Amino acid sequence: MNERPSGWYDDPDDDTQLRYWDGILWSDRTMPKLRPGLDHVGEARPVQHVEEPPRRDGEPRTYPAHWGPEQSGRRDQFHGPQFQGSQPGTAPFGSTVGQPSGLIRRILATFLDRLIVSLPVSLVVLPFLGDWMTQMQEYVDRFMSAASAGEQMPTIPADLMTPPLALAGALVAALFVYEVLMTHFAGGATVGKRALGITVVPAGTAQGAKERLPLGRAALRALMKWGPDALALVAIFSGVAGFLQALIILWALSNAKRQGLHDLAVKSEVRRTR
Repeated sequence: MNERPSGWYDDPDDDTQLRYWDGILWSDRTMPKLRPGLDHVGEARPVQHVEEPPRRDGEPRTYPAHWGPEQSGRRDQFHGPQFQGSQPGTAPFGSTVGQPSGLIRRILATFLDRLIVSLPVSLVVLPFLGDWMTQMQEYVDRFMSAASAGEQMPTIPADLMTPPLALAGALVAALFVYEVLMTHFAGGATVGKRALGITVVPAGTAQGAKERLPLGRAALRALMKWGPDALALVAIFSGVAGFLQALIILWALSNAKRQGLHDLAVKSEVRRTR
């Protein structure tokens, strides 16, 4: 009987393979002879036999690290359920939760918020604009008649512009109040932001921490965001207002945290919640 210790030796049937000798018989386990760390010349050096601990039903078998793809330690490290981030409480690897929000989500959330606020405000105010609508219809009729007859166009009465400006002012005020209250009291997320999976937090807030923006900072942020709308009520400043609104939001493209001018002013960030 051959009393050599168990280990990996040249396969007696194939010179390019190593076969495992269990101390009594040749096993059916083989591996390529030329592998990193095993490309030595001559007979493979025997390795010390280590008894495998008993396994529970369903528990995966562990193998020596040089066996290749089935590496128990590395397999569990990278594919196991416990690999959820570098520190406890962090988001799973590859998750977008807590990352700065992109512009598309923010613009869509702003549009949705404007729509949500405008509809109820308009429904409340429009019933009080009956006389104005009648006057506007009369002016349109005079305008069309003058255009058909080639006559001088009638001037727009000053009082005809007052109700629309009042409605626009009410919308701006409602948007400001809505933004402040939702940002401070509703976890930093308006309805539009919540629908798009983003929220406003103080700058530097740890991932997963629930911190809300102070009321004063929330008010200043809302004022900078919706303030240009008030400026646009004066027709001569409408172009300036549009430029300011675009600048406030698009400034987020200039920094890694995607902070607009209103976020930089109050030290806030807009992050993804999903």
